[in-house]
Formats: sequence, C-alpha cells, structure tokens
Amino acid sequence: MSQSEFVRTMIQAGRSGFEPAASETAGSDDAGADSEEPRSPDATPRGDGLKDRVREILADGDYYEWEDLLAELTDDIEERLEDTLQELQSNNEVQYSGRHGGYVRDE
Repeated sequence: MSQSEFVRTMIQAGRSGFEPAASETAGSDDAGADSEEPRSPDATPRGDGLKDRVREILADGDYYEWEDLLAELTDDIEERLEDTLQELQSNNEVQYSGRHGGYVRDE
C-alpha cells in the first residue's frame, strides 16, 4: 500500500467514525470492560480533532490545495512510523525481513 493510499484509508476511516456494531455492545459486560484498551485523552469522536487541526492550518488566510493540506496534516507520520518500528524492533516485538520485503510481528 502506498503512502497516499494509506493516508486516504485513514482519512476515510476517521470520517466513518469507528462506532461499535450493535452486536459488540449488546454482548459486553463488566468483565469485558476491564480488558478494553483506554482511549487517548485527546481522542474526540467523529474527527473533531481533525477539524480543529484544519481550522488551525487555514487560520493564516492562505489557500491550500488538497495535496498541500494533506501534507500539513500528515507531515510527521513517516517519522512517527519509523520511531515506532525501531522501538518495536528493539523490544523484539517486530522484525524486518529483507527476503520477504517487509515487517512481521515476532512471536
């Protein structure tokens, strides 16, 4: 998957919301709630954080083409991904295989 496809997929996922299906919420109980991962404190439903970021970028009054605006929003994703992969590799959670041309979870 190319970087642009990845970004497009993430944007579409953010727009759709990630609301749990009715079957997932109906079967949950108190024991299951403990195993659920905590949400990020800055997470906002329906992408409000993205709206705020877009407003911040556009506040300077300049015109931004789609590609430029997208670049402003995703400027640090490559660096963050590299840092994360390095950390996971150092913890022996992920390994890179040149032979297979990619990363895989190390179990």
